[in-house]
Amino acid sequence: MSVTAASIDHFVRTDFARVLVVDDDPILREFAVSHLASPSIEVSVAEDGLIALEALRKGDFDVALVDLDMPNMNGFELMEAMGRDARLMGVPVVVITGRDDMEAIDLAFAAGATSFVVKPINWRLITHQLAYVLRNSRSEAAIRQARAAAESASRAKSVFLANMSHEIRTPLNGVIGLAGALGRTALSDEQFEMVSLIRQSGQTLERFLTDILDVSKIEAGKLSLQVDTFDLHEAIEAAVHLMQTAAAEKFLKFGLAFGTNARGLFKGDVVRIRQIVSNLASNAVKFTKEGSVAVQIEVTEPETDGEAATLIIKVSDTGIGFDKEARARLFNRFEQADGSITRQFGGTGLGLSICKALTEMMEGTISVVSIPDQGSTFMVKLPLSRSMPLDAFDILRSMQPTTSNPVVAEDSEPPRLLRILLAEDHPTNQRVVAMILQPYGVDLTVVENGVKALEAFEAGKFDVVLMDMQMPEMDGLKATQAIRALELTAQLPRTPIAMLSANAMKEHVEQALEAGCDVHIAKPVTPESLAKGIEAALASAVANHHYDSPTYVSA
Repeated sequence: MSVTAASIDHFVRTDFARVLVVDDDPILREFAVSHLASPSIEVSVAEDGLIALEALRKGDFDVALVDLDMPNMNGFELMEAMGRDARLMGVPVVVITGRDDMEAIDLAFAAGATSFVVKPINWRLITHQLAYVLRNSRSEAAIRQARAAAESASRAKSVFLANMSHEIRTPLNGVIGLAGALGRTALSDEQFEMVSLIRQSGQTLERFLTDILDVSKIEAGKLSLQVDTFDLHEAIEAAVHLMQTAAAEKFLKFGLAFGTNARGLFKGDVVRIRQIVSNLASNAVKFTKEGSVAVQIEVTEPETDGEAATLIIKVSDTGIGFDKEARARLFNRFEQADGSITRQFGGTGLGLSICKALTEMMEGTISVVSIPDQGSTFMVKLPLSRSMPLDAFDILRSMQPTTSNPVVAEDSEPPRLLRILLAEDHPTNQRVVAMILQPYGVDLTVVENGVKALEAFEAGKFDVVLMDMQMPEMDGLKATQAIRALELTAQLPRTPIAMLSANAMKEHVEQALEAGCDVHIAKPVTPESLAKGIEAALASAVANHHYDSPTYVSA
């Protein structure tokens, strides 16, 4: 039975294919054309590797049949040249060889060959091989295109989320900051209640924005853990602080208990651990109408040296609970136990899915036990290493002074005011920062762009610089770099710089630190976050640059 081009037509099943046959034997080239060419298959020939390489660079071939032994440039050299050309490295190569030498064939595969045939050629066999290679090549090309499209869409989504984050955080900074400042003025009970609702609504919107960004990072695989040493008590107490207030407003009992070993310094991502505790406690308070919410923290020590301890977080409530069917959907994104929960209690259904993702990232587990109308208990187990042995931690704590009231000499000079330079182009944000800092009596200088920030820095001496990231004329990153260059040139002491920005994604934080900032403070700012950020910037400067900081009273 003769083999015709119709055979490969049948196996290729594609609109059109271009085949390049490279061999120094004119008879083989002629046979290749007669056996393979058809209305849907275009066959071109070349007598050596040099001619073939030129043809490949000029044409658009789907597959190449390449002889290994040729003058001028052999098959090995041709495949190596194709591998160095980004446009040609994706063209599949079927090797034609007269050698009965498996070592040569192995070398051909190492050089980039996809398949091989041995002379004398069985045209039926090579027809099948070409069909197989072409189908695979087209499938791989489709996969590459789909991957490229997905990556492009992911980049577009990242840009959109970054812009959305910045544009929403900027007005949120005004809403939350001004509501907080207004709440500290003389107000009637009704006015204070309304201002509190404004601030709480702004904080809810901020948490929703943060959840959306976290989910996007988790989906893209871009959420990473930052391992630092942290105090367990301080971390957990900070995580539940706001929830204790929320529970009190609903007349719920809120308990926080630490087990015997649940103390000391640990290594882990304290921000994400706090986020897990805060999300679980927030849900417990939200879905409990009456009764109590309890957070219990325990640590089980490893049985053998060198292993990690286990942090156990239990959050229990006497809330609505849920059944087994609802529990199966509980950790899905944008889902709650049922639609009535969203209508009655609100929320996005993201908190628990984020907790589950963060727990798994830290190689831990999360589980839940619940009874409808009686309550729920969520339990998270995380492997954590202690930063120091527990007995050493207890000794260290016992050595700390018990009083924080220093003796001040009668003739000592009063502490000078903290001099702060704020570079911020948005008038509302300027006002928010000024009102937050007003109770501390700081000496505040405000400019609206990076150029004026640099001019003000050159003209005066500041203890701290608060720098917005996006500003006209010169942005905060360039202004920070210019300040650091000026300090280096003029041999000036390093001034602490805090990037105060609505650009709150990880890459923006990294850009700020790389530009020379000491800390990053995400908008919307609160009195607490601004005070902690300024203190962190001062502490960083003192620790790393021997900076003599002035007196500053924290929030």
